[in-house]
Amino acid sequence: MNTKLFMPVLAAITLAATCASALAAAQPADFRGGPAPAQAAADRVVVITAATRHVNVAGGSTVRFVVGERSFSWNFQNGSAHVIPFDLRLIAPQGLLTHPVTTYVSDNPLYQNN
Repeated sequence: MNTKLFMPVLAAITLAATCASALAAAQPADFRGGPAPAQAAADRVVVITAATRHVNVAGGSTVRFVVGERSFSWNFQNGSAHVIPFDLRLIAPQGLLTHPVTTYVSDNPLYQNN
């Protein structure tokens, strides 16, 4: 690799990653959906382990996340391509997750063109 280009490329990648995480944190939480009542029926159950690095969810769905003996439910009602991937710790109860889990929200299938 050309060593003259290494540092500028590394700086650009670092800046892009920093901007992406700042945008995700700046996105209003209600744009990502909202908490679902514990007794609400979930469309899907996702078990989070120490090895989990990302999850994919569909817009319009309610997902119950299970972490060890604890869990929480979230309704991704807004789900659109405009939801920036975000760290699940932003919506999880405080202290539940000990590592980053990137959450990708796909478009709500009800609103996709066929």
